[in-house]
Amino acid sequence: MSAIQQFAVDHLPIEDRLLLRVSAKGERESVRLLVTRRYLRLLWNSLAGEMRAAMADTKNPAARDFLLDMAETRATASADFSTPFREPVAVVEEAGHPPPPKPDPGPAASPPAPDPRAQVRLLWGMQVKRTPEGMNNIALMALDGTRVDVSLGDSGVFGLMKILRDAAARAEWDIEMAWAAGTPPQAKAAAAARRLN
Repeated sequence: MSAIQQFAVDHLPIEDRLLLRVSAKGERESVRLLVTRRYLRLLWNSLAGEMRAAMADTKNPAARDFLLDMAETRATASADFSTPFREPVAVVEEAGHPPPPKPDPGPAASPPAPDPRAQVRLLWGMQVKRTPEGMNNIALMALDGTRVDVSLGDSGVFGLMKILRDAAARAEWDIEMAWAAGTPPQAKAAAAARRLN
């Protein structure tokens, strides 16, 4: 896939799934991916784990999560979350020319095959790896064998995590999506007790 231009995540209430749309510069179609609750939990933990590992020099887990929270706040403050997702249009339309008229196929012609990129695919697998240069390579794998490879810097990962967190909240999915989500329960209880005292 070319350089990512835009992400969008919507909740589909009937299916109770999230629809992740990814558009890339130079592509004529966006890729549409269905995300289940289980998949979102796994993806979140993978992304958060890579971001935590990038701050492995921070010995105190609470301090590390605080620094990650601050880095996410800085990165998302400058990101544009208000621009509506724009479906890519045909290259002819981008050049300012109307698309050419389609020939009349006549009554005997079969309907055109749908563009496979326009299909909605159910995600089932992923790979998240950090490169030595500090980029995060994310491979999203669908049941039909489609693989979407995305390479994001830390600010891009923070942005993706924010829109996933916001969509899960809109869907009323009860998934813990905070930096302290990887903290053992006893440490969370101790941190809560410290806040109360």
